[in-house]
Amino acid sequence: MADALKFFSQEWCDAAREAVNANPEVYKGFKDANSFTNSMAFRTVDGGPVTTMEWDKGKLISWSPTTEIDEDSLWVIVDGPISTWQQGAAGDELAGKLLMSGKMKLAKGPMSAAVENAGALNNFLLTWGQVPTNWTH
Repeated sequence: MADALKFFSQEWCDAAREAVNANPEVYKGFKDANSFTNSMAFRTVDGGPVTTMEWDKGKLISWSPTTEIDEDSLWVIVDGPISTWQQGAAGDELAGKLLMSGKMKLAKGPMSAAVENAGALNNFLLTWGQVPTNWTH
């Protein structure tokens, strides 16, 4: 695991952004990719990092770690423990199921959007598994 990138570090976010944008299943999974232009945050709830991302027409254009988020500027905030993110990335359980079971929580945003875009969310999280990851923090 010497080449593994620290989960949610800038290097990890860059590698994951490239992998997500290269996965056509993420784009196909949106209800309407051309109108999917949003700001989001993914947070760990067990003392780990927080990241924010920007989507433009179904393409992930920026993703970076942060220490603070402006919740008013975000459309969606998803919380989960690192172990849950790791489960989803490994394909042990689909993101939509993790969300519906409460292992991941929608802290802000419409649940209808998560349901309508479940295919994108599932493939988004599965794509994380393509990035060699150091999950410890």
